[in-house]
Amino acid sequence: MIKSIFYKEWIKSRWVLLVIAGVFTSVLAYSFMNISNNFRVSGVNEYWELIVQKGISSMGYIKYLPLLSGMLLAIAQFVPEITNKRLKLTLHLPMAESKMILFMLGFGIICLSMLFSVTYLTTTIGMNLYFCKEIACWNLSEIYPWLCGGIASYLLSVWICLEPVWKQRVLKGFPGLCAIALFYFDEMPGAYAPFIGYLIAFVVLSLAFVFHSLVRFKDGEQ
Repeated sequence: MIKSIFYKEWIKSRWVLLVIAGVFTSVLAYSFMNISNNFRVSGVNEYWELIVQKGISSMGYIKYLPLLSGMLLAIAQFVPEITNKRLKLTLHLPMAESKMILFMLGFGIICLSMLFSVTYLTTTIGMNLYFCKEIACWNLSEIYPWLCGGIASYLLSVWICLEPVWKQRVLKGFPGLCAIALFYFDEMPGAYAPFIGYLIAFVVLSLAFVFHSLVRFKDGEQ
């Protein structure tokens, strides 16, 4: 049953996932090409000074990619379920409804986690090639909240997609955007370090929002 659920989710979202992976690959490649070009044009010392003194981000091009990735994957997975009335049939399969949704969410979270892990690993290798360890770690700390924000945007987007009442979708969209904004403030690299635990806790809490909309959907709210 679990394999069937994952296969169904893959069929629905495979093209979106492939496009997202392609965009991440292209943007990462461009980011490192830009760093190399800045070294060549401005010089190593001047570019390092911009990073240390002014907090210039070397990986700013990927900032909102996790956010958009989470939203697109949620739409690809759950909008067809809602518009084609397939979710009601899915929830009648011989499995507990909560487990069914958890496995559907699990597919999305696993896919995003794999993508973000590869992104972080690639960024780590690239940054250590161009910068000393201290500057590399300093810049890498900037990426943590962005990637957490990608998972949060996925769960909050599912929360809104599963909501059966359009008025409530709009009303939920505003606090959802405000919550996501917490992950994307323009701050110096490392400024988020004391709050990473709170951001992770909010991501976990977002699961409860999804099940709130699921209960409303099952109850046939109009």
